Amino acid sequence: MNERKKKILFISYDGLTDPLGQSQIIPYLAGLTKYNYEFTILRCDKPHLYKKNKEYVEKLIAPYPIKWASVPYNTVPTVFSSVFAFYQLKKKARALHKNEKFDKVHTNTGVPTLVAIWLKKKDGVKLANEDRGCWEYEG
Repeated sequence: MNERKKKILFISYDGLTDPLGQSQIIPYLAGLTKYNYEFTILRCDKPHLYKKNKEYVEKLIAPYPIKWASVPYNTVPTVFSSVFAFYQLKKKARALHKNEKFDKVHTNTGVPTLVAIWLKKKDGVKLANEDRGCWEYEG
């Protein structure tokens, strides 16, 4: 009997088209897919890197049950860029959850955690928050 794959939404502020996303996040999540997980990665990508590296990232994740969604990373205006990112990520996360029905949302600290807490309160999605190597799990 095949068990249904657990669907995880992975939200991070750093882009998948950044070198860190390609060298660490993709291999990490690709390895976890062996344990009956499928991922949707939601990241803030810098527009110039997104354009340059989009196809490369798509090739990296193609062999795995990993989907990728992106919102533009903005730094201007500085004071409001994090607030703007929050609303962009929140809107995209809600739309993705409506279609995918995630079992859990996994985040890095900061703005993504605020989005995850909102999604947990709104839709009851379980939350895993990663804090620089220290993992905290809640319900």
